[in-house]
Amino acid sequence: MQKPQEETAYVPKRSVITTLSAMGYFLDGYDLSVISVFTLVLVTYKIFQYSAFTESFVSGAALLGAFVGAVVFGHYADRIGRRYLYIFDLIFFAVFAALSALSTNMIEMIIFRFFVGWGVGADYALSPVYTTEMYPNKKRGAGYGWVWTFWSIGAASAFIIGYAIFLVNPLVSWRWALGLGAIPAVITVFLRTRMPESARWRIIDKGEQMDKSVRMVAQKIGITPQDVEAILAERQRQANIAAGSSLALFKGEYGKRTAVVWTQWIVYDIAAYGIGLYSPLIAKSFGFSGAHSLLLSFIWYMPFGFLGAFGAVLLNDRLGRRTLQALGFFGMFLAMILFYVASFAVGAAVLGFGVTAFIFDYFLGNLGPGNTMGLYAIELLPTKLRSSSMGNATGITRIVSFLSAFLFPYVTLSLGKSSFFLILLVLMLFAFLFTIFFTPETKGLTLEEIAIASYKHVKGIPKLVMPSKS
Repeated sequence: MQKPQEETAYVPKRSVITTLSAMGYFLDGYDLSVISVFTLVLVTYKIFQYSAFTESFVSGAALLGAFVGAVVFGHYADRIGRRYLYIFDLIFFAVFAALSALSTNMIEMIIFRFFVGWGVGADYALSPVYTTEMYPNKKRGAGYGWVWTFWSIGAASAFIIGYAIFLVNPLVSWRWALGLGAIPAVITVFLRTRMPESARWRIIDKGEQMDKSVRMVAQKIGITPQDVEAILAERQRQANIAAGSSLALFKGEYGKRTAVVWTQWIVYDIAAYGIGLYSPLIAKSFGFSGAHSLLLSFIWYMPFGFLGAFGAVLLNDRLGRRTLQALGFFGMFLAMILFYVASFAVGAAVLGFGVTAFIFDYFLGNLGPGNTMGLYAIELLPTKLRSSSMGNATGITRIVSFLSAFLFPYVTLSLGKSSFFLILLVLMLFAFLFTIFFTPETKGLTLEEIAIASYKHVKGIPKLVMPSKS
């Protein structure tokens, strides 16, 4: 495939950058969540032969594939640029979403979902990084927040589309629900072909030899001349770092930051995917019918998940990442307490505790760590390692998410739902305390300032400390 020519004459508006990147996250949310429609039909109507092992594997296959896509695409996005991969990563969504809808057995479904995951992982390493680098420093939190908001819209769309088709014909509802994801993927691939390369990556790549068009793009999207000079200085300081070097993520100053990103994101994803992928089945266990469990999963995402994510758009650059993350993890801790209580309750109390738990989990989870995890992975590492940071963090957390999805049926069958919720309760309390004691604030700092700062504890508080000018 011939590499497309640079469209340096075209300077996209921030709204265009945000929308096209957000569509990648829309597809991520849709394609990861829509498998719950299939598992609901599978368990209810026994459409294919399956075991607890294959049921678990089909739910987690896309997450396993996302590990590969995130690590590989993240590495090459730092080496050859964001644009080329940003355009074509969504082809995985289009092709393998359609093939998933045509599956005739569990093995085919697992294979096709694995390759859907390649697209999911790739887009995590590309779309939010591209958007963050193409936004002014003072507004990048809002830019990332908009992209993240579309994940909730995608997930909610999967549930409501699944519900509508389930009412018409439950036996084939999963085929339509899975296959429809290919349509927005094709449209977005076409629209992304006009997008220019990330201005920050071009400046790092070309240095003083960059042409005037790069400066023009940078100026038009709000990157100031001072920012450009700071990026060039960053290029000089980091001349010995190979772009896309995974080893550099684990050395010295960057090693500390990677440890923070990985720890908090791993713990978050265990809970987020443990609940999210099985929300219709959890709702069904609380007494809702199969169709109603899909409808309620939609209602819990819209408006609560969406409002949480939209709150991040408004608050990332005001309250800051650290405050939102701590608030979100504490809210998820309360949600797990409610889930745990609901697993023992009877009658109307089951619905009351269970519904409240879903609302807390989706609203505060999306306002806090669901939003801040990726933003920290992007902000805490420099331009040469930014996509690799996001890709590697996404990759390792997809493995953990896969294990969470894989173990849910086993834990609930052998120990009961209450034990699963108890495990998540303890993990969310740990995540809240970890944020308080180890996660620094990045609000108010430019990407270039963050790159040269030192991660330290000042009077017990984690901070990014600027180097002395003396």
